[in-house]
Amino acid sequence: MISQRSRAAIIALLLGAGAAMAGCAGTGENGDAEAEAALDSRSFMERLSDQRIRSRIQAEILSDDELRHESNIRVTVFEGIALLTGEVPSREVGQRMARLAREDSGARHVHNELVIADMSSVFARSRDRFISARASTRLSSLDEPADLNRDRVYLFTNRGRIYLMGRVTQEEADAITEEVRAIAGVREVVRAFEYVD
Repeated sequence: MISQRSRAAIIALLLGAGAAMAGCAGTGENGDAEAEAALDSRSFMERLSDQRIRSRIQAEILSDDELRHESNIRVTVFEGIALLTGEVPSREVGQRMARLAREDSGARHVHNELVIADMSSVFARSRDRFISARASTRLSSLDEPADLNRDRVYLFTNRGRIYLMGRVTQEEADAITEEVRAIAGVREVVRAFEYVD
């Protein structure tokens, strides 16, 4: 007989493999393939590696009744760095989720940006997707710095906060931050970059 944890891991891995094959690495817990994934031209193996990490973390969520039913946790993995966002009912639940993600996922680093709050509404999530789409458009038209590799930058929005991930220089990070900060509806810009200089 397969344990509940094993069953959850298998389901998460199968769902994750399908998403990676479709080029949707790093999409949210709610399954939407937001605009920020559309320009991801990293190799299949890079996306698959991130998807494996994400699937391991999601298996932990699926195997825990409190995490699964009382939380809205988005797991984003880009370049081996995991970012946890969303809503949890208590600080203890958020810390437990971060600990689980750090212990067994294989992520190089885990950023815990979970907030203690009621689960966000469908309207709020739709607004966040709209902000992400606008930010992606602005990023694609960013002229300076000229050598910015947009394939190494990932962004998404949660609760009006734009999260920026990827491998960039300090100059690139500053330019990207300034560009997306001016978008209407953005409450905060959170930089989870890995700096290459």
